[in-house]
Amino acid sequence: MKFLPALNLWDHATQQAVISGQIKLQTGQWVRCGSDRLSRFVMVTDYGSLWVVHPEGSKPSVTQERFSDLVKTWKGK
Repeated sequence: MKFLPALNLWDHATQQAVISGQIKLQTGQWVRCGSDRLSRFVMVTDYGSLWVVHPEGSKPSVTQERFSDLVKTWKGK
């Protein structure tokens, strides 16, 4: 499956399409959440919550670490 161009998850229609499965995002997909900076999609929970990691300050390594931690939490490792 190919990655999509960064979607704006603050758009209600896009949110609903992702939650319903109409749009399928891969873990790690770049998304926008109301700002110019890109965030990374993690998952949609069974209850319809979107897990997304937002940029953390000016250190990409911190954002990457948070993303890795959330993926491990999701996969139960």
